Amino acid sequence: MSTRKAGVDGLFLSDDDTSAAHRELDWSATPLGPVQQWPPELHAAVRTVMPSRIPMLLWWGPDLVQIFNHAYAAAIGDKYPAAIGQLGAECWPEVWDHLGPLSAGVLAGGEATYSDNQLLFVRRHGYLEETYWTFSFSPVHGPNGEVLGVFVTTSDATPQVLADRRLETLRRLGTLSIAEADTPVDVCRAAVEVLAGATADLTAVAAYLGDTEPVAGAAGQADVVAEVIATGVPRHTPDQRVYPLVDRSAVVGALVLGMSPYREVDDAYATFADLVAEMVGSAVGDAIAYAAERDRARALAELDAAKTRFFQNVSHEFRTPLTLLEAPIEVVAQEAALTPAHRDALDAALRAARRLGRLVDALLDVTKAQAGTLRARPEPVDVGAITGQCAAMLRSAAEGAGLDFTVHAEPAVALLDPEMWSHVVLNLVSNAIKFTRAGSVAVRLRVAGGNLVLAVADTGVGIPEAEQVRVFERFHQVAGTTGRSREGAGIGLALVEELVGVLGGTVGLSSVPGVGSTFTVTVPHTATDAAPGVRPVAEIGAAFVAEARQWQPPAALSGDRAGGQRILLVEDNADLRDYLIRLLHAEDWAVTAVGDAGAAIAAVRADRPDLVLSDVMLPGRDGLELLGEIRADPGLARLPVILLTARAGAESTADGLRHGADDYVVKPFHPAELVARVRVHLELAQSREGAIAHGERRAANLDVALRTRTAIGQAVGILMVTQRCDADTAFDRLVAASQRRNVKLREVADDLVRQVAASHTARSVASR
Repeated sequence: MSTRKAGVDGLFLSDDDTSAAHRELDWSATPLGPVQQWPPELHAAVRTVMPSRIPMLLWWGPDLVQIFNHAYAAAIGDKYPAAIGQLGAECWPEVWDHLGPLSAGVLAGGEATYSDNQLLFVRRHGYLEETYWTFSFSPVHGPNGEVLGVFVTTSDATPQVLADRRLETLRRLGTLSIAEADTPVDVCRAAVEVLAGATADLTAVAAYLGDTEPVAGAAGQADVVAEVIATGVPRHTPDQRVYPLVDRSAVVGALVLGMSPYREVDDAYATFADLVAEMVGSAVGDAIAYAAERDRARALAELDAAKTRFFQNVSHEFRTPLTLLEAPIEVVAQEAALTPAHRDALDAALRAARRLGRLVDALLDVTKAQAGTLRARPEPVDVGAITGQCAAMLRSAAEGAGLDFTVHAEPAVALLDPEMWSHVVLNLVSNAIKFTRAGSVAVRLRVAGGNLVLAVADTGVGIPEAEQVRVFERFHQVAGTTGRSREGAGIGLALVEELVGVLGGTVGLSSVPGVGSTFTVTVPHTATDAAPGVRPVAEIGAAFVAEARQWQPPAALSGDRAGGQRILLVEDNADLRDYLIRLLHAEDWAVTAVGDAGAAIAAVRADRPDLVLSDVMLPGRDGLELLGEIRADPGLARLPVILLTARAGAESTADGLRHGADDYVVKPFHPAELVARVRVHLELAQSREGAIAHGERRAANLDVALRTRTAIGQAVGILMVTQRCDADTAFDRLVAASQRRNVKLREVADDLVRQVAASHTARSVASR
């Protein structure tokens, strides 16, 4: 064997293509000269680099002549095998403006360098490619401390960096808020705005909605876009991908994505683009559905307004003939010469006229309330006295029906509309008597927490749970209820709810069939020092008394109907908190209530709810800060948040939405409005989360597949070298080990790679 051959074989011992190529190179033609003349330090460095399974490079001498191992050769693509023995500057001209100064600093005696996920545009596969590298430059010292070369350890971080970056884009795309994008056009603009921040992956983005001009982003190729919209079939080129946007089975537009010229459109890149298109398409579909629902709600509102106008007109038309009927009857009834039969007939006619008048008045009040024209006229009132008078007018009817009848009304002077309050009390008490065949009716008025609280409880027939949410609807009557009479237009409780709402309060119901019902009215107690006036209620209550003589009333039921979707309520005012809990429970939503932002964050992270309903003004951190903390947490960023505030005006609303709120409700609010908004956002969030979860599952599977393929590939390479076998045999041995240990193939590969790395580290430490 020649001296040259023996020298080369003594250095490049590994049984791989890269070591073989190093052995075959004529080193005497390089600045390093014949291998036999290499200094001992170079020999030692080569023996460290070549056996390693971690990518390693050695730059030797002032010209930085390259020597590297097999793992490094696999990472540099087309530069291999010409890179062996090549000068560093000649091998890496496209990035030498960055690498050159680093290596020069090390050669000049500087300290070692470290670069993490360094972006380098390299030409290793026939085009200028966006790549990311983690590497260090370390000096190789001679016997006198001089620097003889640079030792480079490196790893290609490109797959991981790209996967992380694309997953973040998908996450941001999934957090689009319906408050910012509630129409298809808004969705497209918001999506393009998000994707505009991902220019490294998507060089251009444009969204079309059934037109040749984009609603957002720069225009693409018009003929290609038109073809995709017409056919519903995607069109892909190396630099552009055009997807149809589909709502159900109809193509409503197109999405154009410009692909980076610095990345090959491999499976991972194509899957990312597919996921982006799928998520944008789902968001557009959600917005179309939301717009359709909004149009439907508008049509229903217009229909309801038309019905309200009709009932207002009819009610007004009834008033004149009723006046002409009731007044003469009262005059004639005062005549002393009437026979008993005539008097009974006139009394019956008068009761009928008064009852009809009460129904007309109630109907007119309900329609006024629906039209928003019912107004309270508050004055100083002894609310306790009026409540007692109203209840006393119906005592004889209750006791005559064999019912236990109790009234307890605390003295309370407040600014209140006495007629409205009287109608509320008389409606609830008469209703209780009507539907209670045996047992008791109890009326209680108390002052609690700044509110007047009226409770009318009975032991009547109760109301089935399915009917409880509808008892306050106009003209609705509970089917199958056995009361003292089937008379009624189904507007009494509707009127009560409307009157209580105008007074600034709420009415709630708890009911159990066969046990009884409790109606609870809560209105603000606006105290006053003014002396209360005397307000006789006989005229208002006459029609109720007359009607109550004809029958014996029924009852309702009680129970907590909380359940279903979960809502976190954040409100520091106990009364408003209790009111909101009752309101949300009435819709079968489970409610957790807290009083400050700190407790809210703890509750959200302990058990993520379906929606957060929060006041803005809270002790300590306010609702906007709470919202910011929720939006900053990736795990909570898509959680729907509705803010309640006493600050009215477009500016305050815009501020709340700008902070990321899904909705912004100004106090005082109508309870039905708030419930409707909560329901819409629960449904939209559920739909959105389904689409996002699908996208994230695909993205996660992609990430796992990439990492798994890398680990298995490294393990196969190790077995090929250590056991001198081909790739198929190495893979079969990995599979056999996986089956024998009953673990996943990737775990076997990871264990093998870690063992080899640990062994190499130990040898490196020992060699030093």
